Amino acid sequence: MTIPSVHPIRLLFIDNIRIILVCLVILTHLAITYGASGSWYYHEVSGVSVSSALLTLLTSLFQTFFMGFFFLIAAYFIPFSLKRKGMCRFVSDRLARLGVPLVIWILFISPIFGYLVSRVLGGCPGSFPDWYFTVQPNLQYLGLGPMWFVFSLLVFTLVYVAWNAIRKPSEGAVASPRPFPTIPLILLFGIFLALVSFSVRIIFPIGYEWELFALQVPYYPQYIALFIIGIIAAGNEWFVRIPDSTGKTCSFLALLLALLQPLLLLTVDLSSGDLTPFFGGLHWQALAYALWEQVTGMLIIVSLSWVFYTRFNHQGSIARSAAADSYTVYLIHPLVLVPLAVSLQAVVLLPFLKFLTVSALAIPLCFVLAHLIRAIPGAKRIL
Repeated sequence: MTIPSVHPIRLLFIDNIRIILVCLVILTHLAITYGASGSWYYHEVSGVSVSSALLTLLTSLFQTFFMGFFFLIAAYFIPFSLKRKGMCRFVSDRLARLGVPLVIWILFISPIFGYLVSRVLGGCPGSFPDWYFTVQPNLQYLGLGPMWFVFSLLVFTLVYVAWNAIRKPSEGAVASPRPFPTIPLILLFGIFLALVSFSVRIIFPIGYEWELFALQVPYYPQYIALFIIGIIAAGNEWFVRIPDSTGKTCSFLALLLALLQPLLLLTVDLSSGDLTPFFGGLHWQALAYALWEQVTGMLIIVSLSWVFYTRFNHQGSIARSAAADSYTVYLIHPLVLVPLAVSLQAVVLLPFLKFLTVSALAIPLCFVLAHLIRAIPGAKRIL
C-alpha cells in the first residue's frame, strides 16, 4: 500500500457526501420515531401500517451504506494524517476530537438526557439519583447511544495506529497505485460481506445490541471491512480514480436493486408485520436480505462517490459551513430530535407526512445549533 507523500487537494465532494450522510442519520432516527422498525429514544407511532412499512423500507435502504460509508471516509484520511503529524500528535488529536466528546456524553449528557426522557415520556417519578441508581438498572437510556460510532471509530483508529507502528512501513520507493476495483470485484466483495453478515446474524440477529455500548453487532462486518478498505483506498487514491464506466454501471445497478427492495417483503406475511425471518437465524430470507443489503450498499457507495466527484466537487458558503458543522450535528442531533418531536406530538398528521414535516424542521435546526456551538471559543479544537 502506498501513502500520499504530499498534502492532497481538499476533496470538497467528500465534504458534501458527509453532509448528506449526517442528514440521513437524522432522517433515520426520525423515521423510527414515526413508525419504522428500529431502536431510538422516542417512538411516537408503533404498529403495522402503510406509513411504517414505507419508513422501514427507507431506513433499511439507508442502512445498506450510510454508516459504513462514514467509516470508509474516516479511514481514507488516516494514513496521510498519521504520516504528516507523527504518531504522538495524531493520537493526541484523535483522543481530543473523538475521546473528549465521548467522555462528555457518557458522564454528563447521557445520564441527564436519559433522565429527562424517562421522566417526560415514561412518567418516571422521583429525583435524578433515585432514577439513576434504582429505577434505571437496565441502561435503556444510558451508555453510548448514537455515540457508538465515535467509540468504534476511535477503537478502529487506535488499532490501525498500533498495527502501523508494528509493521513499520518502508519509506523507500513508492509503489504504483492499484487500479480501482472492477465491477466483478465490487460484486464479489458485496457477496463476501453478505455471507459473513449472514453468518454473524445466525447468532446475533438484526436488532441485537450489546447493551452497555449500544453496538449493533449484526452490522459490524461491514463497518470493519469498509474501514480497512478506506485505508487501502487512501494509498491508491480510489476516491478520485473511479472510471466513468464503473461509476455509471454501479449507479444503474444500485438503482435497480433499490427498486427491487419491496419484492423482499412478498416472502413474508405482511398482515402480521413479522419481519424476523429477515433479521437473522437459519432462514433463507436472512441470506437473501444480507445479499441484497451488502451488494446494494457497495454499489451505492461507489455510485455516490463517482457522482459527487464528477458533479459536486465544489462548494458555496452554505455547503462549506455545513460541512464544517457536520460532525457536531451528529453529536448533538438526539438533543434536537427528541424535544422537537415531543413538542410536536399534538400535531395530527399521517405518520409519513409528519416524518417529512419534522425532518424539514429538524435538519436546518441541527445545523444552525451546531454552527452556534462551534462558534464558542475553543470549540473548534474538538468539534
